[in-house]
Amino acid sequence: MPSDLLRSVWVGFGWLGRCFVFGAVRERCVCGCPSRVDGRASARLLTPRVTGSFCQSGVALFRLRYERETCAMAVTKGAVVDSFAKKVVVLTALPLEYRAMRRLLEEPRRVDHAGTIFECGRLAGTSTTVCLAVTGAGNDSAAVITERAINFFQPEAVFFTGIAGSLKADVSPGDVVVAIEVYSYHGGKQDPDGFKARPRGWEASYSLQQVAMYVDNVGAWAANLTQDSGESAEVHFKPIVTGDVVVNAPAGSPLRVFLDEHYNGAVAVEMEAAGFANAAHKAEGVPHLMIRGISDLADGTKQSTDRVGLQGIAAQNAASFTAEVIAHLTPADAPSGPESVVTEGGPNGELIWQPLDQPADVSWYRDLVPSSAYTSGPSLLEIHLVPVPVTNRVPAVRMQQLAAELVDLGRSGGLFTNLEHVEVQDSAEMIAVTVADRRGRSAGLAITRSGQRSAWEALPNPGLTYVLDEDHARERITVLLALLEAIDGPASPSYAPAAGIEKTMLVTVERLSEVNPNSAGLRVSDTPIRAEPEEAVTAAVVAGRGSELARELTARLIYSFRSPRR
Repeated sequence: MPSDLLRSVWVGFGWLGRCFVFGAVRERCVCGCPSRVDGRASARLLTPRVTGSFCQSGVALFRLRYERETCAMAVTKGAVVDSFAKKVVVLTALPLEYRAMRRLLEEPRRVDHAGTIFECGRLAGTSTTVCLAVTGAGNDSAAVITERAINFFQPEAVFFTGIAGSLKADVSPGDVVVAIEVYSYHGGKQDPDGFKARPRGWEASYSLQQVAMYVDNVGAWAANLTQDSGESAEVHFKPIVTGDVVVNAPAGSPLRVFLDEHYNGAVAVEMEAAGFANAAHKAEGVPHLMIRGISDLADGTKQSTDRVGLQGIAAQNAASFTAEVIAHLTPADAPSGPESVVTEGGPNGELIWQPLDQPADVSWYRDLVPSSAYTSGPSLLEIHLVPVPVTNRVPAVRMQQLAAELVDLGRSGGLFTNLEHVEVQDSAEMIAVTVADRRGRSAGLAITRSGQRSAWEALPNPGLTYVLDEDHARERITVLLALLEAIDGPASPSYAPAAGIEKTMLVTVERLSEVNPNSAGLRVSDTPIRAEPEEAVTAAVVAGRGSELARELTARLIYSFRSPRR
């Protein structure tokens, strides 16, 4: 077995074993500062996030490696979800509800965890990854899958969407109910003089309530919803009740009377909200929200309304509203405090680019790797951060140490898998770590003695062509920028970003979801497409506004592709 493969196995299982041995022990940061790194990775199977420094000295590598390698060992099938992408979890109880939400995702991929099958895909029109699963009916199942999903994916937020029955005359089939509070109505005490309710309740996260209200107030999304009457569906911000039985009884029945007497403020009834809300509430710091579409009046007419397709309408309305809320979540790299208005941006919050007298001197992919590597293999996306000005060269001793650190960072960030053989290429002026195989895998990280940081990976290849998809490229550039920012190299006040596409003859610009895998357009030239490092941004922009920087670099790449320089 190759030595690097042995080392990979040791690292993966070594850290995993360490997590299990130490359990909830909080370990000291490797940089020696007083900060402590939470060591509960074994229980939570964390996915790494680069949202700020992890210790007082800014050392992030330990936690990235600790969390990612634990997580990577747990994924048994399908693709590992992008480590640095913003993620949310959406759960449903029924396949009908699942399909309604799945239709709004692009390129869903199967991810298995602990026997539960999730699908993770990008929400159309956003860079947010949505991880979707069916819990099955009932509060117990909802609680188990909710806890499992939160622990595994470590999402920005968790949602439950689907259908419910109405308890009020003014809440009609097709309407959407955002549950500001959830009541479990089966708790209580039976005395000789009657039943005494002992309700339990959980409030929805305030931040998500606010986003949902914002979407309802200012969005034009309602035009896309349908209602059986043909009118626009309404959104109600009200409590709902949840139990363990399907309620389909006339208004004067004992259960309906009980609900009206003890839970008069509730406008809808369903069977999963208590389990979901309880599990989400106990996962400290994870915002949660229940969104339901009204499919029936819970009054004995359920079979009739189901026959005319109101379940499907309700499920789609709930899914559409849920998607709109997710699309309007505050980006993780956009602070909500007042400092975000004035930090590293122009008068309207746009990025400030400092023109350079001449383009920065950049070493492109073909300058960093042996000629045999770039004359064959897949089309590549490459990203570089060139320090401006070049002030501190990396000492030779530090360059030797960086080789192992780049391998670890590549694994922790998902650029390399734990079991891939990683080739180390070093010279007097550069260290590069790369993976490549006959199946088209190619990825790498590099740093030069001048402080340039570089990353590259293969473009998606769904058929006969390589695809430069605007949304996908923006998402991947965000990930690569986060990796480059995490390299423990010499600090620079500013960087000149550069982006390029290597081996462009079989590259096309289109959406991945629209690619015909059996056809390919051939460009007349294989000349690299490049967005030159002609302007600089501050290091704070790279660290805190990576997604905006990625959006600009993507736009420049696509422009260069369509209007190549001659």
